[in-house]
Amino acid sequence: GLCRSTALADGARERGQSPVLWFERVGDSPFSVVANVFGTRQRAAFAMGVPESELLAGWGRLGDKLYEPELVKGGPILDTVLAGADVDLARLPIPRHFAEDGGAYITNGILVAKNADNGVRNASFHRMQLKGRNLLGTSLHSRRHLWSYARRAQELGQDLPVVVIIGCHPLMTFGSGLWKGPIDTDEYNVAGGFLGGPLKVVHGPIGKVEIPIECEIALEGTICLGERGPEGPFAEFTGYASERSTEHVLRIDSILYRKDAIFQDIVPGISDEHTLLLAFPQEARLLRTLHQHHPNVTAVAYPKSGTCRFHAYVAVRNPAEGQARNIGITTLGDDLSLKLVVVVDDDVDVTKDFDVLWAMATRMQADSDMDLIRNAMGAVLDPSNRQGTTAKLIVDATRKTEPFPRRHTLPQEATARAHALLSGYKPR
Repeated sequence: GLCRSTALADGARERGQSPVLWFERVGDSPFSVVANVFGTRQRAAFAMGVPESELLAGWGRLGDKLYEPELVKGGPILDTVLAGADVDLARLPIPRHFAEDGGAYITNGILVAKNADNGVRNASFHRMQLKGRNLLGTSLHSRRHLWSYARRAQELGQDLPVVVIIGCHPLMTFGSGLWKGPIDTDEYNVAGGFLGGPLKVVHGPIGKVEIPIECEIALEGTICLGERGPEGPFAEFTGYASERSTEHVLRIDSILYRKDAIFQDIVPGISDEHTLLLAFPQEARLLRTLHQHHPNVTAVAYPKSGTCRFHAYVAVRNPAEGQARNIGITTLGDDLSLKLVVVVDDDVDVTKDFDVLWAMATRMQADSDMDLIRNAMGAVLDPSNRQGTTAKLIVDATRKTEPFPRRHTLPQEATARAHALLSGYKPR
């Protein structure tokens, strides 16, 4: 049946809420299930130990630190180890989330693989469809580092050993599964930086990719690069059931889990959790990139109206003539998925769609303030994608004429008085 967490998360979203959802019992499964852990920026900031206002800056600082993982002999993840004929993925409470989904999906699986040439580890999220007792279907459509690892292994005539991590410390999620950096940076080292010390890892019974000892559930397996199998459709962040897939086959050789393990699910589709996990890591990365070239950039946002993937808003203080275009070009170059970049002045709140659209309505002329780029590389999951390419649009919605009309304002005293009067008001 459909996953209750999806319906509950959607119902809460309609009421302006995004609570953590915990299911103590799910059918006959020995595992409890938690979902929507990352459903708010406040919780993401709490996990990092910073105020919500410092989420992006805090992320950027943590990404600078690297600690090599520490290999140990034991840990909680070895509490239960199943291998060979004992492997049965049906033990896990893997849910089907939407009516259009092709089956049950692991949505919170971090795939960890090693570069065949140098052993550098990459960690990234990928959807995984339950296909059998020891088989999963997955898609490497992002065309990023894991895709490159798979292509290199295939060139060498090899398959790709992997570990799937289901449930781990939030800072490991941030520092490995969501972190984006150079392909030659080991993402277990980055996870250590986020955690503030070496990530402790252990060998499982297969032993080809190390496993964090504190994760809830881990699967050792192999991406069989010479095989393909149907995968999908799946409810993606676009709000559509995507049938686009590389149709890779993942064979599972062992299942490991700690005592009282919790199966963590990410609510898929265009949910608060799914889109937030797409948004704030990329916002932090983009803000840092832009500051290197344009120190007067003050804020960035990936709005949910743009699926937190296809649109970006950038605020800049006192831009020089032509600078908005340069900012737009840098932004598009930083993220191939983007289709629209809107650059506004720093008096515009980029976290509010209304404010950005107001700036476009009052500070932009379509014949002179928009630049179109055709046939650029884009996101494969974009439903309007044309065989891998999309158009890109830069909109300069900054003030350009001098003198520009002043915005109307209220005296601070009047505003404070109004807030005090309204604080106890309850609408009838």
